[in-house]
Amino acid sequence: MYRLLAVFTLLTACAQDPADIVVPARPQALTQAEIQFAQSTLNALQSPSFAQNREFCGLIGVDDNGQFAATPPVRGAKASCLPPLPARVGHLTVLASYHTHGAFTPEFETEVPSYDDLRTDIEDGIDGYVSTPGGRFWFVDARAREVRLICGPGCMLADSRFVPDPDFPVDTHYTLQELANDF
Repeated sequence: MYRLLAVFTLLTACAQDPADIVVPARPQALTQAEIQFAQSTLNALQSPSFAQNREFCGLIGVDDNGQFAATPPVRGAKASCLPPLPARVGHLTVLASYHTHGAFTPEFETEVPSYDDLRTDIEDGIDGYVSTPGGRFWFVDARAREVRLICGPGCMLADSRFVPDPDFPVDTHYTLQELANDF
């Protein structure tokens, strides 16, 4: 029993609070061209994400020729997806992660990036992009520890089953702390 408690204590002591992680500066400034590339990449994944009720994810960066490129999408679970580790993508200078939020379901709050979405990008030291079943498009700013709405409902392909929740108005900006407390 004591050994198990000691191992648990050791593991929880090693977990780092995202607020304590220093996120490096981006390898290049955020541009409208990058945002458009990310939006196009995610928009192409919306239909399969809805049809399969799965998240799809990957990484976006700049290739050796200076062109925006994305890793092939990884098919995740209903409410999670793990892209390749940024350090393992040799031909790409990684700028951000990307992922869909699957099909609309009233059981999950899918219209806002989650605390884990932001926490994971902070831990990986990269920004991120998220698309939702309602057709929202979000930017995850790891360094600022916040998510910002790029464009609202229907700016991307939306799930035909999507119904806005009148009891949950979606804001245009959330901090890590707000996501931890509200969702």
